[in-house]
This record gives sequence, C-alpha cells and structure tokens, in this order.
Amino acid sequence: MQITIPPYPIDEDHAPLLLDITLAETSRAADIAEGDVILGAVDEQGRVDYFNDYYRAAPMPYDPTCGCGVCYLAANDEGPVVNLGNDNPWDTCDPHHADARLVIIRAAHLA
Repeated sequence: MQITIPPYPIDEDHAPLLLDITLAETSRAADIAEGDVILGAVDEQGRVDYFNDYYRAAPMPYDPTCGCGVCYLAANDEGPVVNLGNDNPWDTCDPHHADARLVIIRAAHLA
C-alpha cells in the first residue's frame, strides 16, 4: 500500500506541526520506541489522519482493566495490543493494535 505523508494537517482541529515533517515515517505500533513522536495514524486506505496534538511515546504494558477509560475499548481486538503510554494530551492510555500503522518521527532524529 502506498502511503503519502502530507506536509501538514489539512483541517483546523490539529495543532500546527513544529517539527520537520520530512523526518516522518510510518511504523507499526509495536515497533514504536520510547521518545518517538507520534503524529497520527494511517487508515485502511493509506490516508494519514493527524492527531489533534502530537506527543512522545512512552510504551508501557497494556492492561485492559486499568480504568483509564480507553484500554477496555481495545480488549476485544483480535491480536496483540500495545500501549504507547499515558503521558499525552488526553491523559489516558494510548492502546493500538500491534500492527496498526502510525506516523512518527523517531527519537533519534530529534536528539
């Protein structure tokens, strides 16, 4: 599947990108590491949907019973689920199917 990362979010609901978007890439959720900056998700058609704000990953164990209000939503997903952390603008955990494609900038590019 061809995925094109647009240079900026296309609607007003997104924070302006203050990072060099040319450093962005797609990654499986399971391959995202501590400090990688998460910008958005890729849908089934290969379109990028930027999140309202970006944040650094801080992977932690996925616990569908944690009580954050989001983890239980992924409890019935088929296959493994990863939690990319709870230090984000929403103050909840960030569970994703392990094979979900996300748009990120690797921490190594930002050091």
